[in-house]
Order: sequence, then structure tokens, then C-alpha cells
Amino acid sequence: MPSVLVTGAGRGIGLAVTHRMSEAGWTVYATARSESALARLDQLHHVHAVPLDITDRTAIAALPRHLPARPDAVVNNAGIIVSGPVEGLAIEDLSRQLDVNVVSQIAVTQAVLPAIRAAHGRIVFMSSVSGLITTPGTGAYSASKYAIESLGDALRIELRPWKIPVSLIEPGPIRTDMWEGMLDDHDAMTAKLSQENKELYAAHLAGSRTLLGRMQKIAAPPKRVTKAVHHALTSPRPKRRYVLDTASRVQKLAVAVTPTAITDKLLAAVTT
Repeated sequence: MPSVLVTGAGRGIGLAVTHRMSEAGWTVYATARSESALARLDQLHHVHAVPLDITDRTAIAALPRHLPARPDAVVNNAGIIVSGPVEGLAIEDLSRQLDVNVVSQIAVTQAVLPAIRAAHGRIVFMSSVSGLITTPGTGAYSASKYAIESLGDALRIELRPWKIPVSLIEPGPIRTDMWEGMLDDHDAMTAKLSQENKELYAAHLAGSRTLLGRMQKIAAPPKRVTKAVHHALTSPRPKRRYVLDTASRVQKLAVAVTPTAITDKLLAAVTT
């Protein structure tokens, strides 16, 4: 049976990917932090739960001991979302955003790459449309996804001598438990801002909350992501990038051809 390491598999997209690949007959080594998530993962067929705090470098270095000698793939999915106006971001939160979503993803990849090379395997990064388009209030998260886009591109070219495909999955809003809690997360972020920043960005914060509510209603089902991941892991010719819906394709094209000044004006208008 082919095998894959999936990080951040305790919930959301990672859990959906774990279900999809295990049902397709793959052995999934699924990482999570909480004991309850690990217990649920261990109950799934063809799934081995692996305890992992993605920011623990010692634990990442030990990952190969939990995997077969030649794993067929790694899906770098673990991530967090730090939102809010850049001026109001706590530097500690910004550092954690980049550590979890960027540095730790590369640390995992480096740890398993020798085994992936031996297996002639594949690498997948869970990016986002936010790695292509930045909206007000998502600067930290978008920065992390832009970084993954760049590092994924570099890695794909660097690994050409060994014919190791590297794919970037670029979903928009996906209907998972994480997106269901976005309004609560937005309110918690707002509550942490200084009184000055609450007043300065009052219109933006209200507009962003309204936009999040609308995005929750149009969020796509997880199967769009899991189908793309399955293709990236099994196709003879995996894509370099997977943009998953028409709206995201239109946004990507619109930003590419629209003058920056007009794009800025439009994005400012929809979040105020």
C-alpha cells in the first residue's frame, strides 16, 4: 500500500484529506497535537496517528522514526490563521504565523525528504488563494502563503534531478470546522486590539466581519481540496498548482490584469 504523511490532520482540511486517502487504500500517517484528535485518528482504517507539535523541532527531527522507510508522499497541511490590521498585530502572533505556516512546513519537508527521494515520492503544500491575493486584515496569513508559494516553486525546480513532483493546492474558503468558527476568531482578534486601533480601524473591522459572514455562506465543500490532493498524489502528471474554483480563477486573473491602484480601491471598498 502507498503511504503518505499528512500534517495537521486532527481537523479541517487535514482530516478530510486523511479520510480521502485512507479510503483510497493509502496508509496515512496523520499528525495532530491533542490526545482526543489522535485517538479519533487511530480509529480510522489505514491511519496511524502521530503526535506532533509542528513547531517542535526535536519532534520534527524524529518524524522519520514514525514513518516507513520509503513514504510515498508528504502533504504539508498544518497551519493557523492570524488576522487583523498590520498595525495592530502582536509581533509574537506574527512570528507564530510564519513559524507554523512556513518555517515548520519546510522543517517537516527537510526531515522526510531523504526518504521521499528514496521512494521517488511527492510533496504537496497546502497553500491558498491568499497566497495569490492579499485582502485587508489578512496580511499575516497571506504573507505566510506567499512564502509557501515561493518556497514550493524553488523546491520544485531544485528537485527536478530526482523527478520529485511538488504541488501547491490553492483553495479559497472551504466548509470545515475552522471556517465555521471564523466569526468567533474575528471577534477574539478585535477584542485583543488596543482601544486606539479599535477606533482607527472600526470601519474596516466591521466590513471584514460582514465579508467573512458572506464567505462562510459560499465556502466550497472539502471534497474539492481532497480531490486535488488525490490527483497530486496519484496522477502521472500532477499539476504544479491547483486552483479549485471558478471564483478563485476569476480573482487571480482579475488581479493579474487590473492596475494595482484599481485593485486597491476595490479591495478597500469591500472591507469597509
